[in-house]
Amino acid sequence: MKEPVKRINVPVEDTWDLTAMYETVEDWNKALESAAVLPEKLATYRDKATDSPENLLEVIEAILDASRKTEKIFTYTHMIQDQDLSDPVGSEMNQKAMDLLTELAASVSWFNPQVLSVPAKTMIGWIDDTPLSKYRVWLEDILRNRPYTLSAAEERIMVLASDATRAFIGTFGKLNNVEIPARLPEITSEDGKKVKLSHGNFIPLLQGPNREVRKNAFGGFFREIQGNTETLASLLDGQIRTNIFQAKARNYPSALEASLFKDRVNKTVYEALISSVHASIPVMHRYYQMKKRVMGLEKMHFYDVYIPTVHDVDVKYSVSQGEEMTLEAVKPLGELYQSTLRGGFRDRWTDRYENIGKRSGAYSGGCYDSPPYMLLNFSGTLDSVFTMAHEAGHSMHSWFSRENQPYHTSDYRILVAEVASITNEMLLANHLRSQTSDQDVIAYLIDSQINDFRTTLFRQTMFAEFEMLIHSRVEQGGSLSTDWMNKTYFDLVKLYHGNAFEYDTNDSLIETEWARIPHFYYNFYVYKYATGMASAASISSRILNCDNGIIEGYLNFLSSGGSKPPLELLKNTGVDLETPVPVEDAMKKLSGLVTDLEKLLEK
Repeated sequence: MKEPVKRINVPVEDTWDLTAMYETVEDWNKALESAAVLPEKLATYRDKATDSPENLLEVIEAILDASRKTEKIFTYTHMIQDQDLSDPVGSEMNQKAMDLLTELAASVSWFNPQVLSVPAKTMIGWIDDTPLSKYRVWLEDILRNRPYTLSAAEERIMVLASDATRAFIGTFGKLNNVEIPARLPEITSEDGKKVKLSHGNFIPLLQGPNREVRKNAFGGFFREIQGNTETLASLLDGQIRTNIFQAKARNYPSALEASLFKDRVNKTVYEALISSVHASIPVMHRYYQMKKRVMGLEKMHFYDVYIPTVHDVDVKYSVSQGEEMTLEAVKPLGELYQSTLRGGFRDRWTDRYENIGKRSGAYSGGCYDSPPYMLLNFSGTLDSVFTMAHEAGHSMHSWFSRENQPYHTSDYRILVAEVASITNEMLLANHLRSQTSDQDVIAYLIDSQINDFRTTLFRQTMFAEFEMLIHSRVEQGGSLSTDWMNKTYFDLVKLYHGNAFEYDTNDSLIETEWARIPHFYYNFYVYKYATGMASAASISSRILNCDNGIIEGYLNFLSSGGSKPPLELLKNTGVDLETPVPVEDAMKKLSGLVTDLEKLLEK
């Protein structure tokens, strides 16, 4: 297993091509200098923006133009920084861009309160009868926020406060991606060579057949995390208090409801997800017990979770193989989808491999005026191929949205963001199963699908439950001590994993896993992975069944951006998350997969 190299030594063909935004850093500097006047310019519109619909139209278009320019400036710098978080040049550029964003937001903090000062009937008349109608969705969203919008002076304070409070996630990023990896130990790998643990090789090492390697990787990684939990607990406590402060300041009943309001989701959807998953936990417990039997383990530990149940199938892939597999998998979505993605792989949308200091994990990014870039840390495992397909789904969602929507409705809501990515994963799973008659390989692929449910539906719901608990504790006057979070998290781990595991000294290290999860800083994001998987299970099944109109409906969904409320967009694909049906159907599919695997492995 290769160790990560310094960024300067990464071949250019394995990096994303940021010249699509700016040819050189000097060009970026010029754009930054040019944009520096925008906050002052926008401030001059204050007090006259709502004198007439004509004035309001002029102001809206000036704000959107400024937002579009600064978004591109910031996107470039945060991607430069993510290439190597230890590079002070990238960090300095990113800070300059963030400072500009804060100034811009402060300079227009008066805008929403001023729009809301216009009588509702008058504003609706303007939207209906003037060129403002093209900004209907944008303006109606402002009107919807009337109960939670503060005065112009208070809105400015909220913007300025955000500049200070984002330090929690920034510090976590440095600690998690730079300092902790630098201190992770070396272990002996499968081939007998010393390898330094990293975020990129941790899961691949846990997927290897040598149990001693798995044990040492698990222990070495989490013991280093354990040595940082006091600092990490303090950072997470600060982020949670930030979320609660912002919710209270705007008069939301809770931080959860403040977050859900943006996506027009009722609290009952969040609670129903947790309840529905709890009802199906026995299915996962059944899978773990089967895994333990098939692997012949007298005692099962958490370092055994990631190894494929069918571990005699040694499957490794190159990046190019992973790309071709993804392209074949999405063939049912049509020529435009497939050819566009092929061009993206060719034209360096992707930053492929881990390097020293690079942000861990994976994401799809970019902006309205750039390609929909992908950050990967490809390791050659089947899991990393599925991650590639996942991020390609995000990027194609962004591409379709940006191609078909104006700037102000191109940004789809986070609630629907995971649908396209997980749909791609399910199409990939089906494609791989269709390419073989080897029973061991089929069992391997079924096991992989089950693990997708484990990591995306069950694990993310467990995270969502933990996130709800830590916010509730602070909202009720408690504090987030390391001991409390360790115990709370460990109790959830036991609930979701059942009695197949020992929960002894080896396993107890998992109690600190909360400390390394970046999504806990994203303000109730993780539940959207779970609802996204439930939605994707329904959509992908109908795509593969060639249901009448599903491809057209799905591509329309991808092309709609934020032009409609997210639940409405999903309903147009046949998915209604306000009912338990999507989650229940996904659980039925999971139960069927577990049954299929039992039949194959326990004949």
